[in-house]
Amino acid sequence: MRLKNDSMEPMDTASLLAISSELFGKYDIITLPESANYDCQDTLNVLLHAATSPTNSLESASNDLKDKNPDLRIPSAATIFNYIKDNNIEDILSAF
Repeated sequence: MRLKNDSMEPMDTASLLAISSELFGKYDIITLPESANYDCQDTLNVLLHAATSPTNSLESASNDLKDKNPDLRIPSAATIFNYIKDNNIEDILSAF
């Protein structure tokens, strides 16, 4: 039996990011303003980390990634909420 691990294998993460990027792009779940400081991939990294971490919190996921990767640009939870705020929950759920 495989033990639970807080991190995903690199290949699993790459595949999940590719699928998520295509899904979110198709349904316009993440709307980046023209003046956005982050791209869709940056946002997806935090969203997927939040979804696969025990805390299930964007705030915790963003802080955790910033601590683990101080050289990378990681959007805050507030920034991500601004990128997805134009969508209602029905649109987001229907994408899945």
